Amino acid sequence: MQTTISSLFEIVDAYDGLLFDAYGVLVDDTRLIPGAASVWESLKKRGVPCWILTNGSARTLEETVANYAAKGLLVQAEHVINSASLLKAYFLEKGLQGKKTAVMGTAGSRRYVLDAGGHIVDPLSGDFEVLVVANQTDYPLLETMEAVLSTVLARIARGVSVHLILTNPDLIYPKDGQRFGITAGSVALVLEQALRARHGTQAPVFDRLGKPHARIFAEAVRRAGSRRLLMIGDQLETDVRGARDFGLDSLLIGTGLIPAAVLSAPLDPEPTYVLASWELSCSSSL
Repeated sequence: MQTTISSLFEIVDAYDGLLFDAYGVLVDDTRLIPGAASVWESLKKRGVPCWILTNGSARTLEETVANYAAKGLLVQAEHVINSASLLKAYFLEKGLQGKKTAVMGTAGSRRYVLDAGGHIVDPLSGDFEVLVVANQTDYPLLETMEAVLSTVLARIARGVSVHLILTNPDLIYPKDGQRFGITAGSVALVLEQALRARHGTQAPVFDRLGKPHARIFAEAVRRAGSRRLLMIGDQLETDVRGARDFGLDSLLIGTGLIPAAVLSAPLDPEPTYVLASWELSCSSSL
């Protein structure tokens, strides 16, 4: 049964470390979430190990840290675990180094693929062995989706394999207090449904690296050296479900996708804790 708390500091001593989602919890597209920087700094002063666990795949770690800093959140690169950084181990595990790889994403997304050993080609080229969907921006969306769909279908028709990878399974994200954005996870779902329309249950599907899937949580546990971690997020399907399936406790905060007014209702999946905002955590951390 979920427990409502008024401050993060009521429960922090029960854990060996905290995992924070980024968008909707600490920052959004334009600003810092009210109170987030104060809570983060108080945790650092107390020596509480903290990491940002994010599906964001648009920026390199250096760019990510700079983006947070510009909003007022001071974080070191080693405290950021993003789903795109898992590509290096994934390419090694699957033997994908040197494969022609099309990337639907940003320059930062392509940098992760290059670091993983992929040989990057234009998604519009009609010639790739691996497709990475990492972000929804910096390319002509419909034109690129139609091109990669056609390439994948052509490879299937020739009996040639294709490897599909999704680094960011999020479907939507809060851009600010009033607006929301579509993310790479939604792009991948459209492509999967299109493939399924032609090939039914035999159609290929994306391997998903970010939350709610296990790889990113396993990396967090590896870095923390403990499974006694608390996942703090604003989404039920990625943050809460991912933590639960991996055997971790979770806290759902009402500062992002799920509004605070909903937190008193039964939730599925059920978080361990619910917290309306950072407001009382700021005062109780002093």
